[in-house]
Amino acid sequence: MAGTNPERGRPGYEPVGIPQVSVGGVGESGGYTVDLDGAPRLLQALREARAKLAELSDLHKDLRYVPMPDGDPYSIAACDVIMRRLGDEPGGYAWANKAGIAQLDTLIEKLETSPKIYRDAEERNRRKFGRGV
Repeated sequence: MAGTNPERGRPGYEPVGIPQVSVGGVGESGGYTVDLDGAPRLLQALREARAKLAELSDLHKDLRYVPMPDGDPYSIAACDVIMRRLGDEPGGYAWANKAGIAQLDTLIEKLETSPKIYRDAEERNRRKFGRGV
């Protein structure tokens, strides 16, 4: 259910229709299932999410290089912590973005190949069982 913006009297956000994906298992080996008709929409949504994350990953570059304050040890320490938190160290903003982009790339690649693998298996089964073998 969409939230309501009381000032404007309309939803605070618009829900987006995303195809259903079941992660972790309908089969004995786990995995995921995708509605083949919804796969293109899901892939498009994942590509858009990846593009947005890549766009945001550049944001940290401008924020990391702020001039250090002179003489105030607390401000210097705070700036140092902020720059490390935005950086490439494990747990940092840039590190997390790179990991998120890599995970989206892997998922997109798997979803791009899954429909073809499924259709190929279905075709083999159709040929095999269609002949009564």
